[in-house]
Amino acid sequence: MKSIDLIEHETYAYWPDDVEDFCVAAEAMIGPDGEDGADIFSFEVCTPKWFYKNRLNSAAFARHVVFVSAYDEKAVQNLVVDTVANITGGTWSEIAEKLSRYFRWEYEDYRS
Repeated sequence: MKSIDLIEHETYAYWPDDVEDFCVAAEAMIGPDGEDGADIFSFEVCTPKWFYKNRLNSAAFARHVVFVSAYDEKAVQNLVVDTVANITGGTWSEIAEKLSRYFRWEYEDYRS
């Protein structure tokens, strides 16, 4: 784990107008330990209230979304760090592919 940032905001200096009704884009820079490089893994952080009002018609998928009951930057950071720490694989590609189940990987669906 290299960093976690809210897109278009300075790190976690963001605060929603309504802590129980918001959605914000986020990204984590994640790469192999001991290497400088990292890949971008993006996701949204939102409340069920926001999701219900803005995305739920009759049915909806919620891939790459972290749900929180109220804004809690530390809980989001801990969830991301714990998720990354529990992913294992023999190569970076295997690890990144598993991470893409939770976060939108910048190379997801890339074909060489």
